[in-house]
Order: sequence, then structure tokens, then C-alpha cells
Amino acid sequence: MKRIFLLALTACAWAADAQHGSTVVQDQSCLECHTVNAQGSGHEANAIAPDLAVNSVSAFTPSAFASALWNHTPAMWREISAKRVPRPVLAEAEWGDVFAYLYSERIFQFPAQTRRGQEVFNSKGCADCHSLAMPSRGPGPPVSAWKSVDDPAALVCQMWNHASSMKETFAARKRDWPKLDGRDFGDLAAYVQYVQKLAPEPRLSLPEASTGKLPFEHNCQQCHRGPLALEARLANKTFLDIGAGVWNHVPLMGAFPTVPEADLRKILAYVWDLQYRGPAGNVTRGQRAFAAKGCVGCHSDAQMGAVASPRSGKVFTPFSMAAIAWGSNRQMHREIWDKAVPWPTLSPVDISDLAAYLNYVSRK
Repeated sequence: MKRIFLLALTACAWAADAQHGSTVVQDQSCLECHTVNAQGSGHEANAIAPDLAVNSVSAFTPSAFASALWNHTPAMWREISAKRVPRPVLAEAEWGDVFAYLYSERIFQFPAQTRRGQEVFNSKGCADCHSLAMPSRGPGPPVSAWKSVDDPAALVCQMWNHASSMKETFAARKRDWPKLDGRDFGDLAAYVQYVQKLAPEPRLSLPEASTGKLPFEHNCQQCHRGPLALEARLANKTFLDIGAGVWNHVPLMGAFPTVPEADLRKILAYVWDLQYRGPAGNVTRGQRAFAAKGCVGCHSDAQMGAVASPRSGKVFTPFSMAAIAWGSNRQMHREIWDKAVPWPTLSPVDISDLAAYLNYVSRK
């Protein structure tokens, strides 16, 4: 069954609606050239442009997405003109929704497989301690007696709080700690649901990311700061990958706290949001990029500051940069070509820095 990932990002500078992003991709004719997980317009595959669910950037963050979209603009404009299809016209919020949709597609690129979950359960040593039902044949409780696994996040929480005793058992048996990836967790959760006779839950939701800041500071931040700060160490990780990383981290820790499931879900959402946003931009670098990339040829600091003035309620995000090129009534492509200057390429760092600079200008 297809899962739907609900992004709870209402406390962020940008909100995201993955389900609406799916509609935007279809309505804006993106599937005339692109596919999403090998499905294009009319559900047939095509080879005109890359599959949008395949990550081809170094870090799947809003800045990386906006950078790839921005740099693709000249080629996309030419292809659209040649095919004579309508040009996409998206507002900033819609670009955010599209990104959320494509991100969620990456999370569930491999639909959970019960059979593979069974293989994980056996190959990773779970079956050595846990039988499926009573009577128990190992030192651990049978799967049927576990707390219900509503979704993979619930399994992450249960395994974390069980890890202390498991760590001792593995050490006593001189066995290596079993490493898991995000797909393993999804499949293992599906298998546990099957054993527990639970119907698969098609909706995986996260708490609002901001609610995880305090429990993260209380349980994690004493170690994860400075060079070990997670926002600088995570890239290309889905929510399930981060859950698996929590599990794989156990052997590197000494004593670790038992965390209530509600708090651990909040921590997972908060950590996921840190990498979703990516590193913060730098105002000084953004000012240099504004000049070096030729923005000053058409825009003055005062003009951009007026656009993003506090009175307007406008805050620049990476999606603002996408909307500058592909928003309503945008003719930036033609204006640049009329001036016979090359289209400026922007890296993900450039995108973040420019957004930081423009927000700074707006507050002056």
C-alpha cells in the first residue's frame, strides 16, 4: 500500500504540503517531460528528462532543489518552447509543496515489503532472542507481545528503549551490533505489523519539528554540538534513515537515556527538519554572491529590500529563488537573454547565502 508522508512544518519559515505538491506536478505539466518513480503523463515512462524522484544532488535540501531548478532554467525554457507546452507558473509556496512531495517520494521509493522484513528479522539476529508468538523460545519477549507497531517510527522508539538490555546481550554473546538502514526499518515494521495482525497504516506522520527542540537539547545536545552538530553531519537522509542512524549509534554510546515515545518522535522530527533545511546561509557571502552573480545588474539592494520588507511580511527562502525564475509574470529568462549575458549558475550554498543576505537587507 502506498504510504503518504505528512510533513508537519508549520513552525518553519516555509510550510509544506506534499499531497498538494503531487497535484501541482501534474497540473503544471511537469510530467510531460519528467517522470516520478518511472511514471509520467498518463502513467507511461518517458526518457526526455530525468526522473524527479531520483536524487541527483549532493544533499536533498530546499537549497539543493532550488539550485538544481535554477540552473536547469535555460534548458527547461528551450524544451518547453520546442514542445509548445504551457510554461510552469508556480508561487513560492507551491515550489515548497513540490519539494516536499519529491522528498516524500524518496522516503517511500521502496514500498515496505513484509517478506523482506522477515528476512531482516532473521538475518539481523532478532529471531535469536524473539520468537513470533508464545511460548517464547528466547530471552526476549515474543513479537506478538510487543507494543503495537503503528508505523516505522514506533519501532524506532521501541528498539531505542530496548537497546540497553540488547547491548548487554550482544556483548555477552560476543556478537556484532546489527546495522540497519532506513529501508530495513520500513520492511521490519511491516513484518511486525503482519505478525501482530495489524492493518498497514498508509499515513506516516511526524510531530511539528519545533516541539523536538527541548527534548533534543535535554537528551542529545550535550554531545551533538560543534563538529558533531547534526545539521552539519546529515545529508541525503530520509526520516527512516535517521531512525536507523539512531539505532546504529547505540554501540558508540555509553549510558543513554530511556526516552518516552512521544519525545523520541519529536526528536526524530526535529533532527529530520535540521537536515531538511540544510546549513544556514551566510550574509557576507550572500552579499558577495549578489554582486558576483550579476544580480546588481538588474536589482539594487534597496529594490530587493523593499520586496522583502518586514511590512510586506515577506521572508526569503530557497523557494523564493525558484519563484523568482518561475513565478507568475516572471520574464527573467528573456530579460537576461536580451542583454546577451549568460544565465548565472547558483550552487546550493549560493542559494542559502543569497536568501540570508536578502533577509538581512529587508531588516535594515
